[in-house]
Amino acid sequence: MKYELQQFFDLEHCRRCGKCLIECPALRYTEAKARAEKEKLIRGEPSEVLERCKSCFSCERFCPYDCHPYYLILYRWFERYQVRGIPLRAAKSLPAEPGGFMDYARRSYKREEQKLVAEWKANANSDLSGREVIFAGCNAQVFPYLFESPLLSGVKVMGEPGLCCGEVYFRMGLFDRAVAHGRKVAERYAELKPARVIVFCLAGYNMQKNVLPRKFGIKFSPEIIYLGDWLLERVKSGAIKFTRPLKRKVVVQDSCHAKVLGDDFMDKPRELLRLAGAELLEMNPCRERQICCGVADGIAHFNPLAMTLGGIRQWRLAKKSGAELFAPYCATCYMMLKMAAKFYPSFIPCLHLLELLTYAAGHPVESLADKKAGSIMARTVLGSAGNLLSRKRIRPLE
Repeated sequence: MKYELQQFFDLEHCRRCGKCLIECPALRYTEAKARAEKEKLIRGEPSEVLERCKSCFSCERFCPYDCHPYYLILYRWFERYQVRGIPLRAAKSLPAEPGGFMDYARRSYKREEQKLVAEWKANANSDLSGREVIFAGCNAQVFPYLFESPLLSGVKVMGEPGLCCGEVYFRMGLFDRAVAHGRKVAERYAELKPARVIVFCLAGYNMQKNVLPRKFGIKFSPEIIYLGDWLLERVKSGAIKFTRPLKRKVVVQDSCHAKVLGDDFMDKPRELLRLAGAELLEMNPCRERQICCGVADGIAHFNPLAMTLGGIRQWRLAKKSGAELFAPYCATCYMMLKMAAKFYPSFIPCLHLLELLTYAAGHPVESLADKKAGSIMARTVLGSAGNLLSRKRIRPLE
């Protein structure tokens, strides 16, 4: 499939003001530098932005003309990978490939989780006509135990290895692979006919609601909503009651996709935590000026060290905020922060939003994330030790 720059970036309305790069929390360019590097990106010339970008989506919020500067960077990465492929070590980051990090995640499943994912797979191959279902993509399959929460009881969950929205591939500029995965999900929905799909993570929601339909023309037949909206519906209707208020100072790790989706989506987890009795604090920088959990720090070069240092950065910011609890609402963020915590013992408990809400609703919570993240990290390091310094490059479509 052929892709054009104008499919992603609004070249016609871009004024070359450079504001997206001036305000970028990672680059922090002067106006002159920002204008020069933006011009290079538009012309397709080598730019240090492609080497330094953290892929955090913040630039999307700062463009005054809504031209989508992040997609300009992404398109140039796409061109680069078309010519050069990706580093061999990056293969471990691909969720639907044999030998990738998801294989290591599945090896860490406890027996109850194995039963859960077996049910998800059966549901993903069953008639779901007119039903409301939760889509459990790669993000959810990292920590299936989160779905043992009584807050999700009564709703069928669908998912299986390889049934992926394509977000990781898209984020890396591997557009053909992202499109292939997106089409697979759309075709499965068409076969199963659910009326409403609740997407567990904002990455999957943004891909299915916006990116795949608008950039690649892939249409999804059911209504697509985000889990946070569904939980808020249930709290406000009285279906979920918080009988054990958290009464703790909590700081939130925002999803990169929340930034591009807007303030409303960054507000949702905060509103849920307030309703659950938490006192919300903010990191500095926070929200659209927050960089990322660490995962995207390594996107430009697929550098595990950069990812770890990015995670440590977020831990330091969380500790500096004075919070008593650190709360990511993206499972990939959760995994990255738990991995980075091995190198930065802040002694602040880190729990997924769903775990905190489950506790506040009066249910017992047994968090397995710390042990599982350690297992995934150890297996990934051992499995890719020979590739970390390799100069070999691959093309995942081959």
